[in-house]
Amino acid sequence: MSSRSADNATPVADWPTIPTSAVNAAPIRIAALFMLCLFAFFGQLDAVANRLSGGSPVSLLEIVIGALGACAMLAVIVGRETPAMATGSTGIRLVLLVPLWAIVCWTLSEHQSEGMKYLSHFATAVLPACAVFLIVDKPWKIHAVLWAMIAAAGLSAAIVIIEAKTGTRLVATALAAVSADFDGVARSSGGSDQNPTTAAQMLMVGVVLAMGLLFAGEKRGRLMFAGVLLVGSAALALMSARSAIMGLGVGGGLVLLGFRSRSYFPVIVAGAVIVGATAILFAPPTLIERFAAIGDFGKDQTLYRRITYLRIGADLIGGSPIWGVGPGNFPLHYIQDAYRYMPGRELYPRELHNTYVDVATEYGLVGFAIFAALIVTALRAARRGFETGASKLLASGSYAVAITLAALLVACFFMPHKDLRYLWLLFALAIQCGRLRAGEEAQA
Repeated sequence: MSSRSADNATPVADWPTIPTSAVNAAPIRIAALFMLCLFAFFGQLDAVANRLSGGSPVSLLEIVIGALGACAMLAVIVGRETPAMATGSTGIRLVLLVPLWAIVCWTLSEHQSEGMKYLSHFATAVLPACAVFLIVDKPWKIHAVLWAMIAAAGLSAAIVIIEAKTGTRLVATALAAVSADFDGVARSSGGSDQNPTTAAQMLMVGVVLAMGLLFAGEKRGRLMFAGVLLVGSAALALMSARSAIMGLGVGGGLVLLGFRSRSYFPVIVAGAVIVGATAILFAPPTLIERFAAIGDFGKDQTLYRRITYLRIGADLIGGSPIWGVGPGNFPLHYIQDAYRYMPGRELYPRELHNTYVDVATEYGLVGFAIFAALIVTALRAARRGFETGASKLLASGSYAVAITLAALLVACFFMPHKDLRYLWLLFALAIQCGRLRAGEEAQA
C-alpha cells in the first residue's frame, strides 16, 4: 500500500515483505543440528580443535558455539510457525534458572573478576544446552548428537591407547593435560586438553552411551557401539581415573538391571562377574594401585586434599548459606591463611572436587536446591522417554541418555563439574527426551 505525507507529497511504496512461511527453515535446522553435533564431537576432543585452530585467538570450539547460536536463532525466527513436536517447559526453566541464580550470586561475591571468567566459560556450556531445545525436535536428531559423542569417544580412546604404548603426546598441549602422573607414570588425556580425570569422565560418557544404544537393541551402528565399548573401556583402564571407572560400573549395572525380569538374568549376572574378574586380572598396575590407595592415604596424597576441599566448602557454606561465595570464588578462598594448615592444602588455587558441595558452596543452598531439582527433572524426563508406548527410536535414545547421565552424576561426586559441557548437554538431551515423549502422547 502507498503512503502520503501530511503535505500530499508523492506516494512512496512500502518495502516488500517476505512472509516467514515462504522461507524454508529445514536447511537452517539441518545446519544448526550439524553445528550441535560438531560441538558434541569437539567438546571431548578440544585438544584436536585447538590444534586445528592453530594460533587463532578464537578456538575452533568457540567458533562452533557461535555458529550454533546463530543457526539456532535463525531457525527459530524463520520456523516460528512450525508446529511444536515437543511440549513441557519445567526442565527448560530450571536449565535457565541455574545460570540466572549464578549471576545473582556473582553480584554478591567478593572476587567478581574471577567470577566473570567463570561465567564466561559457564556460558559455553549452557548456550549449547539451550540450543538443544530449539533444534532437537525429532528422535533421530537425539541419535545424531549421541553418535557424535560416541564417535568422539572412539577417537579419544584410540589416542589414549597409542599414547600409552608409545609414551608420546599426540594432540594435548595444555599443562593440565600433559603434567599429570601417578607414582611416576604419566596419565593420558586422550584428545582433550583437560586434566586426565575430566578427560576420562568425558570418554566414559561416550562409552556408556554406546553401551546403552547397543543393549537397547539399536540395529544401526552395532559394530561401532561394540567397538567403542571395548576400546573405550580399555582406554579408561589405561587412564587410571577411579571416578570414570566407577561411572562405567554404574552404567553397566543399570544395563544389567534392565534384564532382571528375564528368565536368563542369573546367567547374565554370572557372565558379568566373570567379565569383571577377568578385567581386574588384566587391569594396568597403575589402576590397581590407585584403587588400593583409597585405603592408604600415604600412597595418594590427593586424598587428603579432597577431604580438605570438603571441610573448607562446609565452612564457607556456613558463612554464606543463602547465595554462597559466588561462582568461581572457591579457589581464592581455598588459599586464604585461615586454611593454610589443613592436610593436603596447597599454596595455589584449587577447585572443590565434588560437584554437589561445590554448587552449595558457590551458589548457596538456594542454588543447590535448583540444581538438585534440575537433576531430578532431567532423570525423570529421560525415564519417561523410554516408557511403554514411546517410539522405538526415542526409547533407545532416552535409555542411553538416562543411564549415561546417571553414570556421570556418580562421577561428579569426585570432580568440580557444575560447568562441564557434557553434563549440561546430557541435561538438555534428557529433558528433551521427555518433551518429545509428551509430544508423542499429545498427538496420539
